[in-house]
Amino acid sequence: MHPILFEWGQFHLYSYGFSIALGVLSVFYLMQKAALKDGFPTTDQVYDAVFISVLTGFVGARLFYAVQHASEFSGNILSIFAIWQGGLIFYGGLAAGFLSLWCYSRWHGLSFLRLMDFILPYGALVHAFGRVGCFLNGCCYGKSSHLPWAVLFPGLSHAVHPSQLYEAVYNLMVFLILKEIYRRKPGKGNVTAFYLILYGLGRFIIENYRVGNPGWLITWNQWISLSIISAGVILYKILEIERNSNGVKEKRL
Repeated sequence: MHPILFEWGQFHLYSYGFSIALGVLSVFYLMQKAALKDGFPTTDQVYDAVFISVLTGFVGARLFYAVQHASEFSGNILSIFAIWQGGLIFYGGLAAGFLSLWCYSRWHGLSFLRLMDFILPYGALVHAFGRVGCFLNGCCYGKSSHLPWAVLFPGLSHAVHPSQLYEAVYNLMVFLILKEIYRRKPGKGNVTAFYLILYGLGRFIIENYRVGNPGWLITWNQWISLSIISAGVILYKILEIERNSNGVKEKRL
């Protein structure tokens, strides 16, 4: 693997941090173009949303990781801030990002679901970049495998599933699906609902190939995945009921 892409004296360019930075810059460019085309959100709001979601997402993902791996930081608490070396749990970042953008939308009088519909496809794309960074960094690898594409990471005596790449490809697919749903504009909140369902489903399946944290019957991450899927289904049903109710009112008028 290549955890460090480039070295010059004391300067180190870490593959994990570089991959995420490249992903953020790429989606920022794409979001600016989409905002100019659609008229929502404004380009200033795109800048704010990207800054807020990236900052709080990193904090939430790192804190979630630190809680689950507290022993790693017992000897050097300051290493919690070394996020460029890896060690983020997406669920923490997702929760923090949702909360911060909800606060932002409330503060500026924006529709939270409409804002999330715009942002979440690009969030899946950044996540794909991040998983490529995981692969290059040599973290978050999968279980032992004898498949032709199994990878032998440094420090391991056996080849394993490249589960990082599985998730990277899956998130790219989610990005494309959500962009198509958004393009068809089926109704406010639908993209958000489908993101929760699709990501939760994919993560639940991929967890079977990862070295996971054991839980009751399934891993704890799979329980979280089921909760996210359930939230997506509930949101979709609520939106469907609201749309049907509004349709009935319009017919009566």
